[in-house]
Amino acid sequence: MKSVNEYSVQEVEYWVQAVGLPPDAFTENAVDGEMLCTLTTEELTGDLGLSSLQAKKVQSKLEFTKSISAEQETTAATEQGSDAAAKEEQLKAENDQLKKELADLQSIEAALAEPTPAPTQQAPPASAPAPAPKKKQGPGVVGGAAVGAAGGAAKGAIAGAILPGMSASDGAKAGAAVGATKGGLRGIRNRRRG
Repeated sequence: MKSVNEYSVQEVEYWVQAVGLPPDAFTENAVDGEMLCTLTTEELTGDLGLSSLQAKKVQSKLEFTKSISAEQETTAATEQGSDAAAKEEQLKAENDQLKKELADLQSIEAALAEPTPAPTQQAPPASAPAPAPKKKQGPGVVGGAAVGAAGGAAKGAIAGAILPGMSASDGAKAGAAVGATKGGLRGIRNRRRG
C-alpha cells in the first residue's frame, strides 16, 4: 500500500470520498498526500470549509490510514528479510557442495600425480598380433576443466536469466564451477583409460 504522503491530488480525492466527505474543497485547493498530512484543524475548518466534526474525522481516518501503511511496510520488509535469509542458506549449501567437489577433485589429482613403478618390459611372443592403434583421447584434465567451465557458464547464464531472483552473471559463475569440476573429472577418467 502506498504511503499517504505519496498520494496524488486525485488519490486524496478518492481517499476523502472513501472517508465519506465531499472532496471538492480538497480538489480545488490541489491537496496532495504530503499536504494532507500537514493540515491542522484550523486549516481544515477555515481554508477547506469543513465543520469541526468533519475535521476530526479527517484527522482520525488519516492516522488510521498511516498506521495501516506502516504495518504493511513492516510486513513487506520482514518478508524480504526472510527471502534473503533463505537465499543465503541456499547459496551456502551450494558453496559447501562445490568445496566438497573441489576437495574430491584435488585428492584424485594428488593420487594421479604420485609416481607409479614402471612395468617391466618383456618381449612379446613372436606370434602376438600387432597392437591396436590408440583411441583418440579427449582433452586432458586442464583442457576438460576449461571445456566444462565454458559449457557450464553458458548453461548457467541461460538458467540465471530465466530463473527469478537470479542474475545471468550468478548463473554463469555457478555453471562454470560445476562444469569445470565435471570436465576435470572427465579428463581424469580419460587419462586412466589411455
